[in-house]
Amino acid sequence: MQGMGWLTTEELWWDAKGQLRTHAPSTYKIPLASDRPRIFNVKLAEWSENRERTIKRSKAVGEPPFMLGISVFEALSMAVASVADYRTCPRLDAPATPERVLMAIERLRG
Repeated sequence: MQGMGWLTTEELWWDAKGQLRTHAPSTYKIPLASDRPRIFNVKLAEWSENRERTIKRSKAVGEPPFMLGISVFEALSMAVASVADYRTCPRLDAPATPERVLMAIERLRG
């Protein structure tokens, strides 16, 4: 979900003085639990075992799952490409906000 938000809603904006205005969760849209797909199946890897003595044998994975948000961005890109029967790869900038998706569609129609 965090990766999805990164690639669809977390747009960076600077003011006329060059100050970043979207610098905190209070200044940009963060995905909510209600933004997730209606059907969202998750299964933990049962084959994985951590032998290290950690809290409840937990593992730290860091940023790799964050990159799964790229699948959302690519799905949006393919949806835009469908407008031109997939004849061309659309220019879709990240984050793929609704406005940017519409601009990409308009470029393909133009």
